[in-house]
Amino acid sequence: MAIKHIFHDRNFGDGFFTHNLILETPYLAEVMIIGTFNPDTPKTNFADFFYGRNYFWTALNNIFIHGKVLHGGTRMPKRGKPQKALNPSLDEIKVLCTNLKLTFSDLIAEVLHKSEGNYQMLNNDNVSFQEKIFNLIQDNKKGQIEGLSQLDKLGQVRWNTDNIIEYLVSNPQIKTVYFTRKPTDVWKMYWNTIVLDERLVDRKFANLFTPSGQGVPVSNSMSRLIHHWLHNEHENFGRLDREWLIKSQVNIQNFDTGVSK
Repeated sequence: MAIKHIFHDRNFGDGFFTHNLILETPYLAEVMIIGTFNPDTPKTNFADFFYGRNYFWTALNNIFIHGKVLHGGTRMPKRGKPQKALNPSLDEIKVLCTNLKLTFSDLIAEVLHKSEGNYQMLNNDNVSFQEKIFNLIQDNKKGQIEGLSQLDKLGQVRWNTDNIIEYLVSNPQIKTVYFTRKPTDVWKMYWNTIVLDERLVDRKFANLFTPSGQGVPVSNSMSRLIHHWLHNEHENFGRLDREWLIKSQVNIQNFDTGVSK
């Protein structure tokens, strides 16, 4: 039995549901945001929506609702179940999705689909398989723990690339596609498969600094994360489309804090 993406087929209510790990919406989406993998690991993963655990929704709320950095933390605690009401709530997320015409998907649909269930679930998104420990949100081997690159070499990763491409081809009104990380390692080939598809030559593609906030130069800072999304000039990352921001009445100068690029 495979370990599927937690939102592989999920009904969020109010016309929001996933099919082939792509968010179907009650409106015509204009912006697609693509991530990596969010495994259905019940001991660890309590997300209720795409990017439900990290800085993503608090950052978008700061940018598009508050017009300033009002919330500096992640939406959920990094470990364990949330102990208080989430901000923004799932209903508020749906409103923001509707206003911004967003849809979502991830590159990996499931892992260990050829394992015949011969693995053991551990804590912290780890599994034991073939006498090794694999982390399902980690790119590469770190210490004694293998990552998704190693699982891919074993043929134990099912990619969602073809479904994403076909969805974009069928929805020409989606003009902008963001990937929420730098496309390196195992991700590079599959992201480029989408970007270089000849049927998508009229789309804008950009990769954004990860909303997990991890790594230099963001280092878990909301101000630095938003600075990168709005003002970034670093060659390894893109930024949010200026016309889209202006249309959404975002004053990007409100977030020009002078933090390091």
